[in-house]
Amino acid sequence: MSFEVPRMSGDCLVEASELVKDYGSFRAVDGLNLSVSPGSVLGFLGPNGAGKSTTLRMLVDLIRPSSGTLSLFGRQYRRQRSGILSRLGCLIEKPDFYKYLTALQNLLLLARASGVRRPQERAMELMNFVGLEGRYHDKVSSFSHGMRQRLGLAQCLLHDPELIILDEPGTGLDPQGILDMREMILTLNRQQGKTIILSSHQLSEVEAVATDLVLINHGRVLVQGGSDVLLASSDRKVRIKVLDQAADLAALGQSAWAHLVQPVENDFLELSLSQEQIPALLRYLIQKGSEVMEVESRQKLEDFYLNIVQKSSHSVQS
Repeated sequence: MSFEVPRMSGDCLVEASELVKDYGSFRAVDGLNLSVSPGSVLGFLGPNGAGKSTTLRMLVDLIRPSSGTLSLFGRQYRRQRSGILSRLGCLIEKPDFYKYLTALQNLLLLARASGVRRPQERAMELMNFVGLEGRYHDKVSSFSHGMRQRLGLAQCLLHDPELIILDEPGTGLDPQGILDMREMILTLNRQQGKTIILSSHQLSEVEAVATDLVLINHGRVLVQGGSDVLLASSDRKVRIKVLDQAADLAALGQSAWAHLVQPVENDFLELSLSQEQIPALLRYLIQKGSEVMEVESRQKLEDFYLNIVQKSSHSVQS
């Protein structure tokens, strides 16, 4: 099962075609196709075990595909690995540092190994950017998990990469830290022109920053396209506040919407339907004498995600 909405244009920074990764008899990634356009923020989504982390690890050459083709910046790892990695930054899983060294010392080691000019200036600049100003000389052993996530982001930005791959960057962050991470991603993309692949279970944060979406399950792409197009074209969650919830619920019980409507708190009725159906629904209620007080229509990424994943799971089971 696959739904695709064309979105990508121009030269792609990442192109994967029929990508497969097998671990013995288990196929973690099964013929995955993926394109990432310059200047985009790609929300890379899927349930646990869908193949997201395996795909990201192939993108950064931590593991090799069993078959299929993969190119970044128009190049392939087996031919130009160092050239690709020099333009790529990543935060994959839990960042690891020398805990007995300070945060600044860790970044300086990595900066010098990467040939970064003015390494101390760059390291301190990035620590300030990720919210670790004043912690330059604290040992990493004293850092919380969330602080190490921030330091991990600073580390992946040291060499000023064009493409940034982030796997669950909000893990361990408190609410303020999650908000800060969102602002940092937006700054990197909108002000610095970075292309970002973001994998996260924090769907509200993905929704706030993503220009494109890819949903995968069972190692295959279910849907891909521009986030605005995908969310606009799918069913919407409609909440209608009415004066007499019981009477209007009974009226809808005699309509084509009977199986879609359910009562919720504060005298609201809730339905999932396409945007084009909303005017007809409201006309029906008004004709039945309903007093409509308020209408909310939205498509949250969480609703869209759950709908697609559930459909794919039913398709596999059948």
